[in-house]
Amino acid sequence: MLDLLKLILIIAGIVFLLSRKWNLGLVLLLACAAIGPLFAYPFWEIGHDALLASVDPLTLRLALIVVLIMILSELLRQTGSLKGMVESLQALIPNGRIVIAALPALVGLLPMVGGAMFSAPMVDEVGNRLGVDSGRKTFVNYWFRHVWEPFFPLYPSALLAMELLNLTALQLARATLPLTAAGLTGGLFFGLLRLPRRGSDDPPVAPRMRNLCTLAKSIWPIVLVIISPLALPIDERVNLILSLVFTIALTMAAKRVPLLDLGTILRARIPWNTVFIIFSALIFRGVLENSGAVEAVSQALTDLNIPVAIVAFAVSFIPGLLTGLVVAAYSIGFPIALPLVLADGGSISPAWAAWLMAGGYIGVMSSPMHMCLALTRVYFKAEWKAIYRFILPSAALVVATAAALLLL
Repeated sequence: MLDLLKLILIIAGIVFLLSRKWNLGLVLLLACAAIGPLFAYPFWEIGHDALLASVDPLTLRLALIVVLIMILSELLRQTGSLKGMVESLQALIPNGRIVIAALPALVGLLPMVGGAMFSAPMVDEVGNRLGVDSGRKTFVNYWFRHVWEPFFPLYPSALLAMELLNLTALQLARATLPLTAAGLTGGLFFGLLRLPRRGSDDPPVAPRMRNLCTLAKSIWPIVLVIISPLALPIDERVNLILSLVFTIALTMAAKRVPLLDLGTILRARIPWNTVFIIFSALIFRGVLENSGAVEAVSQALTDLNIPVAIVAFAVSFIPGLLTGLVVAAYSIGFPIALPLVLADGGSISPAWAAWLMAGGYIGVMSSPMHMCLALTRVYFKAEWKAIYRFILPSAALVVATAAALLLL
């Protein structure tokens, strides 16, 4: 019981510092330092764990993939591909209900800073024509922007989950696709069902072939990144890296982007803090495991006779709800929950993987601390109550789906 209280103290400290706008990467490193005296783990061992985690090929590969994804995202935004993508989609689909959801969902295929704000003006324009209120517009822009996050391997959070759960991209997708399907269903049913199909002042439809060509020219880098790792007959540990490098090079050549622009992107437009968080999260996991803290806390939770499913869900849900950060939810919760749910041989079943992912994901998506939700709410001038009447039932459907997978 004492070990459980110690870990609760560490998590409370993490949440408090994050609420004070401290950097998540720094906070996780401070949490590693706190584990030392609380769990009688020498500081030189913590330093050794940090060094090993920092040079581990898995950590370096994950950091490189995240940087490459950010480069590609910035290239697509800089060259106008994202703008062309959403505008052509809007012209091709006459059903306003599909368009208003597809715009943020399409932008969400590539994680980027400010993605929710990128799609907000387009959602606002379509929503005004359909007579959508501000609360519903906020929900649609926010919810569909993040609906891919449980499984899509271009998200840093999904990459982190793959490493923490020791799953390949395909294994993670198989486990969590039902969560995305439930998220899409909830968003469509609770957010879009009563909207009209067309607005009274919709613009005239442009030539279909021209818009198809624009969409194809804009979306091919994303399609290439998604399908090429599946087609490349090489080690899965490097196929995504090679796919991203090839796609970036081809995009720069096709869009005639000067090589100097790549240096500018690396210097000024990459949020390197994300990479720092990746390193810190994996260091935190290593220190938790090697110090014996995870084993001690898992035993304490077992002794309390709290159902394992509740504990496994809560340890990711609570950090996600309190911080609004998926990376925080996974990096704090997964190392604690994994010893409780691992099968013989140290592997995790798809159902348990989906349950853990649902806890962190829904915690974050329900959090008023989530930056995308906060910014979108301000943009649309919506009341919290008007937003949560859509978020809560949609989130409940995702949790119910994860629970059903666990019970089957």
